[in-house]
Formats: sequence, C-alpha cells, structure tokens
Amino acid sequence: MIGAGISGLVTAKVLAGDGFDVVVFEKAPTLGGVWAACRTYPGLRTNNPRDTYTFSDHPFPPDVADFPSAAEMRAYLQSYAERFGLLPRIRVGTEVAKVAQDGDRWKVTVRTAGSENILDFDFVVVCNGVFSTPRIPAVEGMERFTGRIVHSASLTDPELVKDQRVLVVGGGKSALDCAAWAAAEGRSCTLVFRQAYWMWPRYLGGVVNVQWLMFSRLTARALRYHRLSRADAWLHGAGAPLLRLVWAGVTRLLRAQAGISGPLVPDAPLPRHLESIGIGTEAYALVRSGRIRPRKSSIRRFPGGTAIELDDGEVLDADVVIFATGFTQAVPFLEESIRRQIEREDGFHLYRFVLPPGVPRLGFIGYNSSTACQLTSEVAAHWLSDRFLGRLRVPSVEDMNREIERVRRWTAEVMPARSRGFFVGPWVVPHLDELMRDMGLPAVRSSNFIAENLLPVWPTRYRTLAEERRRARNRRAGRFYLSAARAAGVVLIVALWWMLH
Repeated sequence: MIGAGISGLVTAKVLAGDGFDVVVFEKAPTLGGVWAACRTYPGLRTNNPRDTYTFSDHPFPPDVADFPSAAEMRAYLQSYAERFGLLPRIRVGTEVAKVAQDGDRWKVTVRTAGSENILDFDFVVVCNGVFSTPRIPAVEGMERFTGRIVHSASLTDPELVKDQRVLVVGGGKSALDCAAWAAAEGRSCTLVFRQAYWMWPRYLGGVVNVQWLMFSRLTARALRYHRLSRADAWLHGAGAPLLRLVWAGVTRLLRAQAGISGPLVPDAPLPRHLESIGIGTEAYALVRSGRIRPRKSSIRRFPGGTAIELDDGEVLDADVVIFATGFTQAVPFLEESIRRQIEREDGFHLYRFVLPPGVPRLGFIGYNSSTACQLTSEVAAHWLSDRFLGRLRVPSVEDMNREIERVRRWTAEVMPARSRGFFVGPWVVPHLDELMRDMGLPAVRSSNFIAENLLPVWPTRYRTLAEERRRARNRRAGRFYLSAARAAGVVLIVALWWMLH
C-alpha cells in the first residue's frame, strides 16, 4: 500500500482484518497524509463537523472540538493506528519509486535514506490521495521575485508572515484560511482570486451545526446524480422549478449568514460551485473590517523585486506570496504502460473511482474527493477487499470503460471545475449506495425513514460492514451447498415418487 493518510490507514485496517499481510509505505516522516505536521498551515480545521468525519468504529474523544484542529486530527489518526495494530505495518520515511508488473505479481522499488530495495507483492493499493502534489502555476518572472513564494501545504512556520506584506492566491477554503491567518499575523493581506466560491458558516444562526443541513440523504437527493431513481428523475424533471426555488432560498440564507459581499459573492447561486464549497467564514469579517483586501484578478507577472502585477494592471508589493491553488493527482511511480491506461488527459480512468479496467490486482482508494472522504474510503476499502478476495463481480472491461465515460460526461456537465479529476463531493450517499449494492449489502442503513433521510449520514451506520460481508459470503456459499440432510431428503422424495408411480 502507498500512503498512510486517512485512506491508507482505513484500507490497511480493512485488508488486514480480511487476512491480507499488509505493508504501508509512507514517504513523509509521520503518518497522517494531509494532516501530518509537515503539511498543515496554522489555524487549519476540518471542513466537516467532528461526528461526520470519523471512521465508523473509532469515535473522536468527547473533548475534541466540533470542527477538529489539525493537531486533533493527527492525534485521532495516531490513536486509530495504535488501536488497530497498524503501526508495525507502516514504514514511514519510505518512498515508492517504481511499481511494475511481474506476471501476476508486482515488483515495488522503495527508497529510504541511503538505500533502495525491490520487493514483491501480490496486490498494490494506491492511497496517496487527491492532495498529493501541490500545484503552483507558472507565472512570468517568478525567479525575479525577491520575497518568499510558498504553497499553502508547506505553510507550517507561524513566523513566515509575521509583520510581512502577504498576498494570497486562490478563492477556496484554504485561501480564505491563509488570508485570515495572514491578516491576523502580518502587516497587510491581499487576496487575489479569479473565482469566488460559497462558504458555509459552521453554525447556522450561530447555533445549529451545519451537519444537520449538509450531510443528509435528503440534501443529496436535491442534487442531480448521474444515475437517478424514478422518484429522483421526477424531482429533477417536473420538480425542477421547485428545486430552483429551494436553492435560491438556501443561497440567500447562506449569503446573509456568512456575510458574503462585494467581489467575494460567487457569480451563480447554489447549487452551482457546490463542488468547491467549504466550511468556515472567518475571513469575511476580516474583509469587512479592511484587514483583507480582495482583488478579483490573477497574477500576470513578477516584474522584479517585491512587485506583483495583476491582470487588471494593478501593481502590488508583497514580501510573501502564498499559493492556495490546490493539488494535482500524480502516480509517477507506476510504470509507463500502466500509467497510460489509468492517467488520461481528462483524469484518472477508474471504475467506481477504485478499479482500473484491465489492470488486475491494483486498486486506488481516496481518489474521489468528497465531503466525507473517510467514509467513502472506508466503504471503498471493503469493496476492493471483496474484489481482491474474488467475491465481488464487476462488469466486463468494455462495460467498465463505458460506465467511466458516462460518469465523466456527467461530471463535466454539473461540475466543470472538476471535469478533469474524480469528485464525489456532496453526492456521498448515492456513491456509497452503489458500492453497497455491488457488495450485495443494504444501501439503506436505518429502519427509521426520518433518520435515514433527514439525519446526517453518520459513519457509525457502516461499522458492521465486515460482519455483513461475512454473512453475505456465507449466504452466497449456502446457495450451492448440499448438506447431508438435504441430500437424504432428496433421496427420500425420489424414492416416494418412484413407489407411488
């Protein structure tokens, strides 16, 4: 396995529980992925409320904040690895340099300080995630800039912006977080962005946790998925005018609650740009007070010194430039022939965001950014384990390719900003439903209609998946099992029929 972040840890736990001899390689000095100390900026908190961001069988301690800090997330992931015996399986400070097929096995080249080794494995699972490689756009004259240029992922030193003129590039949650921090610690802060996105307050009306609105099956049904039930097809067909009214009301509520104004108001109402929504609105108050200067533009060039020229011709001066411009997915360690099959121009070619068609014994977990990545990764890990064990049937390679292309067309239509990458986003529930049905397990997780549809999708609903899979396996095996008692019964029936005739 490659990567010891959220996806890697939960996949290791699931596979080990199913009898696999699991080894996890992590190039960072510690586990944690995006929550590792070497990758978190000051003030970072989860985008999710605490109770929707846990693994199904490992709750947060009760004293953890509603929206855990990076330090609390690190402690949580460490405790998960300790509780389930994962630490001996994780090799930190070990980079995977190459993964190559060798018949029906894999040769994996790993590097540690001063050494390189080639190891053999039956299966490979890639869990380096969608936030593996920071993206900094190339801008003319960057080499002439005499200040500091950093990506938000490497912004770990609180002293970096102390009494500095700071320019933050980006319009998403990370950019707003960095701008809020720079406004508090620096001399000045300018936020430069091309596109503004909607941000939810953590508490509606200052009281109600946003989880009650954002993370339910009902909310997911108000968004058009690529596969619709008959009721959902009606809702997004004849019922579309009603949905537009609902979303218009939610948009007005959000704008008022968050205090969004000026250039930071997105150019379209919800659900547009929902794929880039974040939680946390502290930066808006700093904009209103003048501590953050928003500029809807982009950097044209670095003329020299500390000067920065924007596309609209304005020239600013900054000592530090922070690019909060996202990440790219990268698998440079895969041999080229496999990489060509998987890494296409328009994104990664994965069935159910997990399986590369035509490449056996290889899987990807965490390659579907969502509003509940720990839960989608956990259920996908069970799905992949069933596949590796030969218990899960998938369509033909041709049919898988067709399904991938159909999902990609839908993504490009409803989420243009995400058309290249895989993204489940707020469609967590229907995605989980697909994985559950594939495994022959019930998608509906509560017998109470109101709880199932109106309450948040609590991860604890999925904590019995391992046992459910075992029971399903036994049921499938039972279909073909002729016990001695059943055999005797068949013989008796045949004998009686013969005597009567």
